[in-house]
Amino acid sequence: MAHLSGYDSEAVGFNSITQKKNTDTHSSTQTTEYSETTVDSQTHTSRDYGCNVSSHDLKIDVEATEYPPPGLNEFLRRVVPAVMEQLDQTAVDSLYDSSDSEEEDFLCAKLFQEIPVKENAPSLGAGDHQPASILSVSWSSAGNSVAVSLGQSQHENWCEHDGLIRIYTARRIEGDKFVHSMDITEKNCITVLKYHPAVAALLAYGTTSGEVVLCNLRNVTAGVEHGMQLTSPSGTHSSNRVTALQWADATLTNTFLLMQVMNTGKRRGAADQVLISAGCDGTVNVWQVNVNLQVFQNILCFKINGARKMAAPEISCFDFIKNYPLRPSEQKSPEDIFVVGTTSGQLYLCNSKKYQSIVDSAMVDPVYEVLEGHSTCVLDVAFSLQKAGIFVSISMDSELRVYDVQQSAPLKLLCMEDAITSMCWVPNNPCLLAVGLANVEKTRQLIKIYNVSSGKAVNMEGLNGGNSEGGTVTSVAVSQSGACRIAAGDADSTLRIWDVPLRRLKLTSEALEF
Repeated sequence: MAHLSGYDSEAVGFNSITQKKNTDTHSSTQTTEYSETTVDSQTHTSRDYGCNVSSHDLKIDVEATEYPPPGLNEFLRRVVPAVMEQLDQTAVDSLYDSSDSEEEDFLCAKLFQEIPVKENAPSLGAGDHQPASILSVSWSSAGNSVAVSLGQSQHENWCEHDGLIRIYTARRIEGDKFVHSMDITEKNCITVLKYHPAVAALLAYGTTSGEVVLCNLRNVTAGVEHGMQLTSPSGTHSSNRVTALQWADATLTNTFLLMQVMNTGKRRGAADQVLISAGCDGTVNVWQVNVNLQVFQNILCFKINGARKMAAPEISCFDFIKNYPLRPSEQKSPEDIFVVGTTSGQLYLCNSKKYQSIVDSAMVDPVYEVLEGHSTCVLDVAFSLQKAGIFVSISMDSELRVYDVQQSAPLKLLCMEDAITSMCWVPNNPCLLAVGLANVEKTRQLIKIYNVSSGKAVNMEGLNGGNSEGGTVTSVAVSQSGACRIAAGDADSTLRIWDVPLRRLKLTSEALEF
């Protein structure tokens, strides 16, 4: 630093001098699109209320505040067990309700009740010394009562036994179990019985002596063995066994009652009903009945093959076609057709309006076509509840046939693996049939549900006899109201009732076509 002068370390300052002078400028803008406004509001209001209360107004009724209220505990004791049972069943059912599964559903029926019908039953008399069996089972229209006839299924000569009907009614105090409520006795075995499909108090039955009897269960009082009864005229069905009964539906009832008005000129009663019976003498009788007015009159008597001068076949079963006025026109079928099955295996198509007169007789011949029938006795025939003109028949050789009234040959023929005895359509399922089996071992099922369309049995467990030794089912009936319940009576006089979860059964559109 020696070469620097002594003045280099001092700061030097000077004023900046510009060559040009620039003037200051200011700019501003004003818009009218936006402005500030102020709005004042007042929302506060107040009101004063007042009331006067005297001391006696504050007195509280001690009885009104009693808890629990009178009768509540008794009500809960009756209702809670059934509710808990239903909740448990719903919890079990929900395990199998997956809609994503493509596998076949596993269904399990529950044996709701097993009733020994012969228990504490009166003696049915002497005769062939065979054990009594259940001959017929029928549900009431409300599904809260079931009637069972008890007697001999076969007789070597004449029937010398007393007939017995036992009626069981559901009681809430018993947990909705069916309890014996009434007995109806007859001087002969009762072969078949039917509750009216709409009037729950009407019960009809037929006997081995040809009598058709109508009971009004509404008139039953304490100490009376049975209600008011009406009996058909003597000599009905030539005093031979009544083999089948059926109550006419509303459409068929109007048809026959109009026929009766035209024939007799008498007005019909508001409570008139039509009951149809068939006998082993080859006749089908149509009855006008009115339990209030004590009316039991014959409207028409059909005699199978009467105009052909042929021997009358022994009728084993019959059924009238089901009519639905709201059915589309392309699905409608004739409304006056019925089918008759015989012990020889023949099936006769009959017309209730177009028939042939029989010489020197008031009876008429309704047969217009003979179908290709079975080789053995026809056990039962039944028209479909939802398929127009379709009916099924079963025979003793375990054969099930599906027919259409428009053709004589069967649409389908199924050979069952097991011996069958009876059948019944399952309501709300157009292709399902409940079939009773014979000679069943202990571990096997007494009832099978068949899909008539596919020809296969529905995969369902639980339709066995519980702890019983198996047996032979003699009659099957399915409740037409509420949940699906199947009642079956067997040759050992035991009545079994199952709850069947058919609502969970998934059916494809192909399965609904015959």
